[in-house]
Amino acid sequence: MVILREGICPGINEEFIKALQSEDIKTVEDFVSCNPEELARKCSLSYKMEALQKIKVFRVFDVFSLLACLQHLRSNSLQKASVGGGSVKALMVDSVSAVLSSMLGGKQNEGMSLLMQVAGELKMIAKDFNIAVLVTNHVTKDGNGHLKAGLGQSWSHVPRTRVLLQRVEDAETSSLRTATLTKSSRQVVFGEIILIFKNNPIKSLL
Repeated sequence: MVILREGICPGINEEFIKALQSEDIKTVEDFVSCNPEELARKCSLSYKMEALQKIKVFRVFDVFSLLACLQHLRSNSLQKASVGGGSVKALMVDSVSAVLSSMLGGKQNEGMSLLMQVAGELKMIAKDFNIAVLVTNHVTKDGNGHLKAGLGQSWSHVPRTRVLLQRVEDAETSSLRTATLTKSSRQVVFGEIILIFKNNPIKSLL
């Protein structure tokens, strides 16, 4: 039986421990068996708001502002967070194809150069600050009607891991999606799970 104590995991401070103890929650087993919504209400803990306050949103509408944002993060914001003892865990770009697709193909000769610059910035951020980088891409269909990544071969070598998320055909509910691993340096590809999206946390059916 593991007793809850300050520092046992990130976010568990003295105030949090006292709030839990006031509801007779003293062990890890007590804690994980509780309903998080009910627990937050009883203990007056706004864990959702605290989590949301840690998310920083940057709005960009073209590839040039995206590059400027990434360069600013790499040279300023992430540096300050690292020096100040902070810990940025992830960077998400939604979506990279929205700002790049219009610059590729045809006579847009600078499109490929810009794509490589974006890829380079993302890789440097991931490596230099040891954080996860998640990038969303749109999908299109090939000549056989199969889904493929919107940026295609030009982007395919950039991510180390690729997951294709799509609706389940003929499903009785619109909340079902399949997540297919199409590229990975660590796992066997084409493994598939079914995800259920509801108001509750995401569930998976292996």
